[in-house]
Amino acid sequence: MAPMGDAGKALDLRITIAGTEPEIWRDLRVPASAGLSDLHRCIQRAFGWQDYHLHAFTVTDPEGRRRHFTSGEATAMELEMELDTAVTIADITAGPGSVVGYEYDFGDSWDHEIIVIGDAVAPAGEFRCLAGANRGPVEDSGGIGGYRELCEILTDTAHSRFRELSQWYEFVTGQSAWSFDPAEFDLDAVNGSLERLSLQLSGAEPTPGEIAAVVRPARWLLQRVGSEGLELTKDGYLKPAAVAEIMTGLGWEQRWLGKHNRETQTLPVWELRTRMQEWKLLRKYKGRLLRTPAARKIADDDAALWSHLAAAIAAEKHPAVEVTSRAMVDWLLEDQLPPWRAAGDAVAQVLTGEGFRNPDGSPVSEDSGRDLFNAVRQGLESLGVFDFEAGLLAPRIPTTGGLKFLMDVRRHQNAD
Repeated sequence: MAPMGDAGKALDLRITIAGTEPEIWRDLRVPASAGLSDLHRCIQRAFGWQDYHLHAFTVTDPEGRRRHFTSGEATAMELEMELDTAVTIADITAGPGSVVGYEYDFGDSWDHEIIVIGDAVAPAGEFRCLAGANRGPVEDSGGIGGYRELCEILTDTAHSRFRELSQWYEFVTGQSAWSFDPAEFDLDAVNGSLERLSLQLSGAEPTPGEIAAVVRPARWLLQRVGSEGLELTKDGYLKPAAVAEIMTGLGWEQRWLGKHNRETQTLPVWELRTRMQEWKLLRKYKGRLLRTPAARKIADDDAALWSHLAAAIAAEKHPAVEVTSRAMVDWLLEDQLPPWRAAGDAVAQVLTGEGFRNPDGSPVSEDSGRDLFNAVRQGLESLGVFDFEAGLLAPRIPTTGGLKFLMDVRRHQNAD
């Protein structure tokens, strides 16, 4: 991981999920000045939790009094808690040997024991996993007993409940139950996620190279349209030669099967062109695709194009798309993007929670949620936000520049 800044005081923590056998644990190095809310986000990523539920930190002072800290989502009905917004891990520990409790999901009651192993020095703001063992439990699997039973069944394909629970597992995780391994632990993947968290907390600005990579598809098409515009077919689509040129020029040949000679049959090109119109950078006029006045001013300015795109994506006009876009940005920034199979249900739940209903008063359907999920995702895929090197079917993980772009989109969304 690239240094986040000057070296600062850090703490080495051993975090173990109580009652697991074999033990599920992580050794984390965290800034001593990290707030409990940030430590919560770090723990979520280190164990693969999805932050669906409430959580609380608990510390026992020398007099034996227990204090509880939460992000403020829990209420007095759960526990008497203090807000953790201004509390750091250093504030509630007294050096090596100190113990802090962290409970996640008050229903399944996943109790994590946090032990301060020692002091350390690390790049300021850096969260890092040093070691660990065994994959984190599956969300909503029923606590220690439920997860133990799930492990037994998913590692026995002959079990009478294997089919039932494998379908559930694949729905909630997006992963094949046939490859389920309770002993799996990917240190690189955990640190990749923690690096993305550290980057967000540092508030790092994008470099010129990162800006150029994110806006490249938009700038490329603006340059190709040029001052004269592109002639369209009589039905208003890009001509076959232009479609093929865009796919080749942007290096997108592997993103879509086919000959790339019809816009209606080449989704990446169709998405880019239509999004550029929605983002007020291109327009149709008298059978040609032309730059808008705004685009003419910023076509050669990557930074200005970045700002325009971030503001445009944040300003979705349709309320349901706007809510879905907010959820998508949050999921991507928190490494919690739902798997495709569960995406429709996830969006439907978000929209229902925001008061959306179908015209007949029924809840938003899973199919409608999936359509909105795909629409927002494909818009982001039209830019250089994601790393496609892992393959088209791999989970969408933002590049460093893409992460910073999403942070900028969220700033615009919150400002609105």
